[in-house]
Amino acid sequence: MDTVRIYEVAGHSFSLSLPDGVNSERILGAYKPFLISAADDCGCLFAVRVEMGDLPEAGSIAGRFNDEAPYIWVFRGDDGAMNFGFSFTPEKPGAILMVRGNRATLHLPQGIRYREADNYIGNSMMLMFAYHTAAHDTLMIHASVTVRDGRGYVFLGRSGTGKSTHSRLWLENIPGTWLLNDDNPVIRIVDGTVRVFGTPWSGKTPCYINDNVPVGGIVRLEQAPHNEIRRLGTLEAYAALAPSCSSMSWDRDWADAENRTLEKVISTVKCWHLKCLPDADAALLSSGTCCL
Repeated sequence: MDTVRIYEVAGHSFSLSLPDGVNSERILGAYKPFLISAADDCGCLFAVRVEMGDLPEAGSIAGRFNDEAPYIWVFRGDDGAMNFGFSFTPEKPGAILMVRGNRATLHLPQGIRYREADNYIGNSMMLMFAYHTAAHDTLMIHASVTVRDGRGYVFLGRSGTGKSTHSRLWLENIPGTWLLNDDNPVIRIVDGTVRVFGTPWSGKTPCYINDNVPVGGIVRLEQAPHNEIRRLGTLEAYAALAPSCSSMSWDRDWADAENRTLEKVISTVKCWHLKCLPDADAALLSSGTCCL
C-alpha cells in the first residue's frame, strides 16, 4: 500500500505518494515539519506518485541540463507532453518523471540506492512546486537565507560562490542570527509583503524549517580579494535575481509568471552586490549595510 502524505510549503499544498519499496520514513524526514494531513490529495496544487519498476519510454530528448551531476533531462512525449529524467551520470536518466497536468508519476528502478532515490524524489517535487506555484506570486530560488531581527537576508550567487559560507559567517559573528534555509528557499508575495519561506529542500545542510519572515534584503555574492558592497539599480537587481530562480525559459507561461513576480520583488526589496572574502569582515559589512 502506498504511503500518501500532504504537505504545505509557502502556503501551497501538495501530495507525495511512496510505495512500500521505498524507505518512506527516511525520505520523508525532511518533509515532516511541513506535514498537514495524511488524507487524500483533494485540493492540492499538485501531486507526485512514485512507482518502482522498469523505466517507461519518455519520448524524444529535448535537452539535458546542468554542467555536472545531478543532471536533469527534458523529453517531449508522443502526445506533446513534457517529461523529465534525472541522473548522476550524463549517459542516460536513472529515473523518469511523467507529467500530466498537475499530476506526475516518478518511475524509479527496482533496487535503487537511497541516495539516488532521495535526490530524484526531491528534484521531482521541486520541479513540480516551482512550476505550479509560479502563477501565485511565488519563486523558488537557489540561495541561502539567514534571519536577523525578524527579517530574512537572501544570499545569491553561482554554485561555489560561498552562499553557505557567508550565512555561516553571519551566524558566527552576528548575535541573534539563525539559518532559515541553505539551498532552496521560496520567496512569495503575501498581502503586498515579500516574504521568504523555509522548505524541505536545503541541499547538503539539514535545515528544514517551516517558518517565514519578511525579506530584509537580497545580496548577490561575488568572490574577490577585498570586501565591497553597493546597492543595485532596478535592471541590475533583476539581472542578479533572475538566474537564481528555478524555471525553464522555453515554457512561456512559466517564464511570464516568473517575470511578473520578479518585477514586484525588485520594486519592493533592496538588492545589493557584495564582492567579498570568506571572512568575518565580509559578514559585518553586509549586515551593517543591509540591516540599516
